[in-house]
Amino acid sequence: MASGGDSFATYVDMLRAFHTRRFAAARESIEQENRAVPPPPPPLETPTASPPPRATNLADDRNQSLINSLRSAALTPQETETCLQSLTSVMTSSEDEDAALFQEVISEFNGSELQRMASLLTSNNDHYFLEIARNKNGSIRLHKLLGKSDDADTFFLASILRHFLHVMTDKHAAYLATQGMRVFSHEKRMAMRDQLLYHAVPLACDRYGCVALNAIISDVAFAYCRNDLHDVIASKACLLSFDAYGNFVVQHVLKLNILRRTYDIAVSLRRHYVELSFTHKGRYVVGKLLEREETRVLVVAELLECESDKLVRLATSMYGNFVVFTALKVTRGDSFRALVNKLKPSLRLLRRSHRSITIAEILESVR
Repeated sequence: MASGGDSFATYVDMLRAFHTRRFAAARESIEQENRAVPPPPPPLETPTASPPPRATNLADDRNQSLINSLRSAALTPQETETCLQSLTSVMTSSEDEDAALFQEVISEFNGSELQRMASLLTSNNDHYFLEIARNKNGSIRLHKLLGKSDDADTFFLASILRHFLHVMTDKHAAYLATQGMRVFSHEKRMAMRDQLLYHAVPLACDRYGCVALNAIISDVAFAYCRNDLHDVIASKACLLSFDAYGNFVVQHVLKLNILRRTYDIAVSLRRHYVELSFTHKGRYVVGKLLEREETRVLVVAELLECESDKLVRLATSMYGNFVVFTALKVTRGDSFRALVNKLKPSLRLLRRSHRSITIAEILESVR
């Protein structure tokens, strides 16, 4: 029979063996799990190459698809709409790649292909043509198409004529129309001239229309229609001179310093010089007429014909004082003396107004 000490030693040995087996089993389990986990992937490298070839291919495919569509004579209505939407996007885009694509199109297309392109753009009641023409980039790109093919120009001209007033009063489209008047064939330019003369007055009274008219008035490229346009402006000078924008057109003709045109405008404005002189912009028109001897006599005669109190009101008004002062500075002889005599009885009143102090000084200097 074992003693108590031997029993305790046996118990300790059994406990030690039990824990040794548990530790070995746990370690083996951990090693198996570690062997099952895959190694971490290598670190990602920062890409240094150009965009994936597929992206470039997509852009190339889009460009080629548009070119093929423009060249095709057998598009379905849906394909035509898709083509026009894509072409409009390219022509109005500010992206360099779209500008390059458009340049490629116009450099590679022949006359018949440009004609088809113009036909497409002006289809559907000119919807896409007008949308492009009214866009800054679009107007510039359409501008490059004009004059390249007479057959294509036929479509562009027809569209412009159908919407002439709307085109010429649009900031960007007007630029396109005036280019057409430069580069179209003679027959087409004459058709545009007729519309220009017919709509000259409403164009002159429009913010952007007056700019387009002034460009035509001063450019020798429009010699074929300038004289007729001058005639219309001179005949309507009274209406235009009282208009905020039309006044600029009248002034523009006067700045050309062509005696016949200046005299025609002066005659058209007779009986309106004083009234016009009271207005901000009208005073410049009357001032221009005072610069030339041939028209000065007409203005001074009307100043002398008006009642004295009205002349004094003009001399002390915000804008009219400029006209009266100019008349005194440039007039000579009997007309000058008559003007002084008409104003001198109101010298005290003129001297008290800061607007007419220079007029009073001229009157006081005359003995």
